[in-house]
Amino acid sequence: MRALHTALLTGPYDWDPALLPQGEFDSRLAAVRRVMVEHGAAALLVHGITTEHGALAYLTGFTPKLGPAYALIPRSGPVRLLPSGSGTMLPSARRLTWVEDLQPYSDIATPLGAFLADLAPGGDIRLGLWGEAAMTQRGYDAVMTAVVPHATLLPMDAPLDALRRRKSQVERDLLRRAAAIGRQAAAEFACKTAAGSGARTASLAAEAMAYDAGAQDFRMLASARDSGPPVPFDTPEDRSADPLLAEVAVRFAGYWAESLVTVTSRSGPALADACAGLAAMLREVKPGTTGGALARAAASELRTCSAYAPTIAALGNGIGLSLEEAPILSADSPFQIEEDGVYVLRSGAVSASGEVAAVSAMVAVGAGGAELLDT
Repeated sequence: MRALHTALLTGPYDWDPALLPQGEFDSRLAAVRRVMVEHGAAALLVHGITTEHGALAYLTGFTPKLGPAYALIPRSGPVRLLPSGSGTMLPSARRLTWVEDLQPYSDIATPLGAFLADLAPGGDIRLGLWGEAAMTQRGYDAVMTAVVPHATLLPMDAPLDALRRRKSQVERDLLRRAAAIGRQAAAEFACKTAAGSGARTASLAAEAMAYDAGAQDFRMLASARDSGPPVPFDTPEDRSADPLLAEVAVRFAGYWAESLVTVTSRSGPALADACAGLAAMLREVKPGTTGGALARAAASELRTCSAYAPTIAALGNGIGLSLEEAPILSADSPFQIEEDGVYVLRSGAVSASGEVAAVSAMVAVGAGGAELLDT
């Protein structure tokens, strides 16, 4: 559905123990170390970059501002954090994390090689790697330069991402707050466009509201033509559309929320069917529900409309420290909704006259069903 990106991070990113207490990180670290033992990893290297650092933030709270950052996690003992840069940035880096051992680097091969040499002077150990998907080829090659003399690299994204998908109560509370900010911003956008503002003007108003409410980051897509798909603002034109589809994403305390809304002056069947389809999905969702079951639930509410292809292909996904987390749900995907997961669910419809509507909801899924977060 999206290509939501910004060049720079915005807003306060300092670690706030009132929002994410030390005990939360202690629990995560203990769970990660249990997985390391299960897979025979003597240590774990965690990678993050500015645009994708969910794994790194999960364990350390750290948000890379200048370049790739890494955490070194032994099976026991202190965590070491390696932010890119020089020692002059240490004071600002320390405010971003609970980790006390911070060692800035310019070439990751040097500190990683020293760490592995101390850990296993004789070599022949397994080093887990988390966050590999976001690594550049140059970064991966530098890591391998350090690893080869001492260890075998063990990709661990799959088992460790599974931990991230199960949200704690602390995380659900933060996601609920993020969702509330997102809904406020989406409502402001809808109000401004309904009153006659162009999409750019309305987006700026929504952005200001989101930051006033505590958002760290704000991203938005909007239709460039009537019933068009949400796209980036790539021209200075203050365009208008009716129906107008918009996708709003905000981040609060590191956690993302997303809203898909439709603004139209016509009360047509597309919006009614899209809303009815979303309500049907919310009634259906529970642990074990598949994307196919959700798609069938939404389709059962289509009266005179057809399904909107983008929301069938991307009818849901996990969300949290990353804007898009697994599983990615579609009509034909084999993935299932998991207990303790938080998801964005989307529903869309196209009328016989070609009008399009799409809506979404964020839900936290428990054993008994789903809790709507963005009310």
